[in-house]
Amino acid sequence: MDDGSGTQNGERHGVTEPAHRGDESTALLGFLQRQRDLVAWKVSGASETALRAVATPSGLSAHGVVRHLTNVERSWVRDVFAGQDALVFDWSEDDPDGELHVPESVTMAQLLADYAAEAARCDAVVVAHRLDDVSTRRGFSLRWILLHLLEETARHLGHLDLLREHADGSTGEEPTG
Repeated sequence: MDDGSGTQNGERHGVTEPAHRGDESTALLGFLQRQRDLVAWKVSGASETALRAVATPSGLSAHGVVRHLTNVERSWVRDVFAGQDALVFDWSEDDPDGELHVPESVTMAQLLADYAAEAARCDAVVVAHRLDDVSTRRGFSLRWILLHLLEETARHLGHLDLLREHADGSTGEEPTG
């Protein structure tokens, strides 16, 4: 259904268009999904070679950003909020930034699939709760956690903008056409 903005079924060129009406939870999840979709779009179409050739002086890479976002969602929603045990993370005491150190054998396609799967698991937790519910660990409301994830994802999307431009000259805020 077209809402007058050129969107069909809440998506435009594979990027979620958050509901223009609805409750707070719907809006927060819609905007978070939009940022997730833009992360995937930002790295789509680039070669592995081009993406791996670019990193910041501290070593931040597109591959590392995507894996970091996967770990961050898992940590905040399933660990901190839901208190799920036996979760696996790509960081450790010996390497607190381990999620940023992505082996060459791990492709962007694999990272994006892992990110989408983790997002779906986290969304299942979110929709089963109210925004005022408090996390099992550390005492955060679900609302605060979702706002934090929006902030974190949008901030790292900015990093991906720069990394992609340096990788192959591709720029843009969202898909067009």
